[in-house]
Amino acid sequence: MILCRTTKARGGWIIWPVHSAAALLFLSLALALTTETGFAQHVGSAKSSFSAESPTAALHALNARHRMAQPAEQAEALDQLLTVAASRHELLAALIEDNPGEVLRVAVPAGARAALPPAVQAYIEEEVEVDGVLEVFHEDRATGSRYLHFLKVKEERFSLHFAADPPALQTGSRVRVRGVRVNLALALASGSTSVSALSAALPNTFGPQPTAVILVNFQDNPTNQPYTLAYAQGVVFSTTSNFYRENSFQQTWLTGDVYGWYTIPLNSTVCDPSSLASYAQQAATAAGVNLSAYSRYVYAFPPNACSWWGLGTVGGRPSMAWINGSFQLPVVGHEMGHNFGLYHSHALECGTSTLGTNCTAIEYGDTLDIMGSSSGDFNAFQKEWLGWLNYGASPPITTIQTDGAYALDPYESAGPNPKALKILKSPSPK
Repeated sequence: MILCRTTKARGGWIIWPVHSAAALLFLSLALALTTETGFAQHVGSAKSSFSAESPTAALHALNARHRMAQPAEQAEALDQLLTVAASRHELLAALIEDNPGEVLRVAVPAGARAALPPAVQAYIEEEVEVDGVLEVFHEDRATGSRYLHFLKVKEERFSLHFAADPPALQTGSRVRVRGVRVNLALALASGSTSVSALSAALPNTFGPQPTAVILVNFQDNPTNQPYTLAYAQGVVFSTTSNFYRENSFQQTWLTGDVYGWYTIPLNSTVCDPSSLASYAQQAATAAGVNLSAYSRYVYAFPPNACSWWGLGTVGGRPSMAWINGSFQLPVVGHEMGHNFGLYHSHALECGTSTLGTNCTAIEYGDTLDIMGSSSGDFNAFQKEWLGWLNYGASPPITTIQTDGAYALDPYESAGPNPKALKILKSPSPK
């Protein structure tokens, strides 16, 4: 006896024979996946804990049935295979941002993908290895701040989603990436195993930093200009520039100009930083500004739909920073810290222990550093990374290898004496 079931799809009713337990699994799943409300529920839950294992098993079962089907049955079997492949594709596209590890776990191997009918392969994720230029952005908000990674490959731009530990690389680094492609998104295991640096972005942390500040507002409120050009000029080229000059021991400062206000063809109800930057540059260029004279761009605007208060490229030349609403040193200086290549200054909370196995990292935990949760000086780790300590003419750091008494100069003052101590945590690499 051949058991048959039916399920309603968008094109009508589908009837097929059930030949295996795996196909039975598909049938129960298809009732949800091929109806609009059921599929929407599964896609919605995909961002949390929904597994793509069942539709993957159904895909393999239906492919086996298609291969064994008689010529008269093959068209029907192919239609069924296409239906589940398309539904599964939408599921993985919804899943990849928040759970790339699940996408990697259920990914169809290259050999199995090649065995599928060509029409079905169009809906199947693909193992890829591509070279391109890395883009790293950070969204700063009180809670839920996050890093975003993209890869520019010729005319395409892929979003990168890491199952663990993204790479600590800068915007502009040329890299080779190995992962699983779903549309224009790549699921990657980790930065250390999935990303190989081919060439590093050149640092740009010394001397004058030519900076263009472009003030824009939105077409749904074109009169909203919450501060003057003179105020913005003072925040960037006086307050923030002086902050960087002091932190770098007089080696780095900001130069440039403020332009605007320009009304751009974007509503404040839309969060689209890429379009905002493009429109801002178009408006400035139309007003006669030579943007090629600058290596850093700051886009400032009244509060809009974006939930972050600042966004910045981590490194890059030119670098870009977006300032949403509050235009002052803690925001501008922080985002430009990302532009110089810095990640956050964290804290490690270990309870009553100095260090332990149950510590919790606090994203903005350094309460004395502008890359943490204050407008204070960059800490010694960040300054060393920038070359403002322990490099060239910068003051030195003393590396401690034995017990003893060590003298330090005041942290903020210039001079040839040590500003910080570097102490070995453990001789073990673990």
